[in-house]
Amino acid sequence: MNVLSSLKKLNKNYSVVIVPHTNDSVRRLAVKAPLVKLLLMVLILSVFSAFLFIHEYRGSAQKHQAEQNSGELEKQIKSLNDIISAQNEALSMSKSQLEQAKKENAKVKSNVEEFTKLYENIAEDYISKTSRGASAAKNSTSAVLDLSKLSTLVKELNKGFTEDGELAAQLRITDRKLEKYIGAIPTFLPATGSISSPFGMRTHPIQKVYKIHEGVDITSSKGDPIYAAASGVVEFAGYSSGYGYNVKIDHQNGIRTIYAHSSRLLVKKGEKVEKGQKIALVGSTGNSTGPHLHFEIRIGNTPVDPTGYLDFTSVK
Repeated sequence: MNVLSSLKKLNKNYSVVIVPHTNDSVRRLAVKAPLVKLLLMVLILSVFSAFLFIHEYRGSAQKHQAEQNSGELEKQIKSLNDIISAQNEALSMSKSQLEQAKKENAKVKSNVEEFTKLYENIAEDYISKTSRGASAAKNSTSAVLDLSKLSTLVKELNKGFTEDGELAAQLRITDRKLEKYIGAIPTFLPATGSISSPFGMRTHPIQKVYKIHEGVDITSSKGDPIYAAASGVVEFAGYSSGYGYNVKIDHQNGIRTIYAHSSRLLVKKGEKVEKGQKIALVGSTGNSTGPHLHFEIRIGNTPVDPTGYLDFTSVK
């Protein structure tokens, strides 16, 4: 309204003065009022049109940019949703696998516990049955080896459950009992050499009478070491008729061993000895025709064949 009021007031004629930079004369152009009004109207309309165009263009550009941004955001949201969905699926699978693993682990552990108990029962049963003096099994070496293998197997199976203190303690108790029992079984070769006279009936080389030979003679050189065939307590260490210098060991499971004709004794009565410990030296004392070890195994007071306990085939 202010613009139109101003245009209505333009009723006079106007002159446009042109002043040159040189000394030429000033020019004056006469412009009538209607033409001025027209020119101003055209200028105003042009400016207004330009303003409308710019506003419209800017609005369109902003709308287009907003649409692009919205589309990009939708893509990012969809991508994020896909990732979350995949992670949830993987997590679900992991939980399922974990539950399955727990079930399988529990089942395996239960089997190991049962096997450990079975191993304990077998060991206890074997120890009790073979600790009754004369009723001891003759082939103890094989049984001891089998029990040792079983013990190793149980330990391997139990490695995955080391956090179970009760199961581990149970294994250790059984192992200690078995180790103690195995240590008391005469399976260690008491001397290096071959058997010159086996267990059983024979003609005595000195007495010249047919009688039982209650042990085995192992050919060795004078001064060679004599070892304890099993762990135990020295019941006798000294000189006796026929045996010469000898050692008798009580293995405290109904079994005793005798090592005769020694040249020197290295242990005393009442002394505890371990399997494989050196206890004497080979000699030819007592009723002997030359250096050798007379070795006996007695269950209760009954002599048994040592070859049922010791593997002499490995000795050359």
